[in-house]
Amino acid sequence: MSAPASLQAFGGDPAAKARLLERVRAPWIARALVPDVSLNWKRDGVPDSLSGTLAETQDRATFVERTGIPVDLALLCETLIVPCVKKTDTGDDATGPSIEGAESVLSFGLEWLDAVQPGAELGMVVPRFARHCLEMLLRPDFALAPHISADFRAVGLQIAALWDRELAGETPARDEWRRVRKAALAAKANETPIWGYRIATLLEAVAWPVHSISGEFISVFATFLFTWLMFLETAYMTEQECRDREHMLIGWRAMAIAPRDEAGNIDGDPLEFLPESQRVMSMEYITQTMERTMAVRDAARGQKEQAIRGLMDTMFRLIQGA
Repeated sequence: MSAPASLQAFGGDPAAKARLLERVRAPWIARALVPDVSLNWKRDGVPDSLSGTLAETQDRATFVERTGIPVDLALLCETLIVPCVKKTDTGDDATGPSIEGAESVLSFGLEWLDAVQPGAELGMVVPRFARHCLEMLLRPDFALAPHISADFRAVGLQIAALWDRELAGETPARDEWRRVRKAALAAKANETPIWGYRIATLLEAVAWPVHSISGEFISVFATFLFTWLMFLETAYMTEQECRDREHMLIGWRAMAIAPRDEAGNIDGDPLEFLPESQRVMSMEYITQTMERTMAVRDAARGQKEQAIRGLMDTMFRLIQGA
């Protein structure tokens, strides 16, 4: 893993910023761009994304060259928007789908871009955001705190301590990082409480120097965020619905850790000995519970949007301060 190279946002040119943002401002306000965790631009059957349209590319290196913005930062900002957006079919093949969502969330699409100052070096924004997230999930009042094993909490605290030393200008010895990674493996993510599994895998993935984790952080953060938001919905569920949700997560974990062949296909049936997971992951169950699932999502929407907006505000401040 290597440290992020120094970049100047928009090449230090205010006119370049204005030109690039002009591409996305009107279509974003019209809700004609669909946020995604990938750069989407002129892909067959896939609507254009905000970042893909900004640089008119689906290539990561080209995005960086044209914008001076780390691509991982741009995609992380879209990752924050994705969970609270509903894609709707306009019925017009020429214009494609549109999106719906709370204005407090959708407004972030342009807020973060407007906050980027031409010439700003943004390479440390994602690492500092990762440090914020680590602090958040290690707090005793965090929603998923009871589901984080003691071993992984200890790993998280060790990572935080090493990151803080790095951010203060120190360079921890490689042996210190090796010990943390060894502790993470010994903590056994696959055996953690099911609601804490994605936190455990996040901690395993980021047990590296803070300057080097931007690319790895996004994918594990996205799955952690999805799990956190799913957990917030349980406050509006019955006890049986909560148990069913846990069985669904158990099934997902079984599929995630199942052995795969050289082509990446799952070898065997990971749900063979998980009948309850089979039940809640069946099309019959999903169809029967669809209406109730949507009602729960609607009930939890405000709480989830508040959580997302808090993360967006942190990201906004980090970009402003870069």
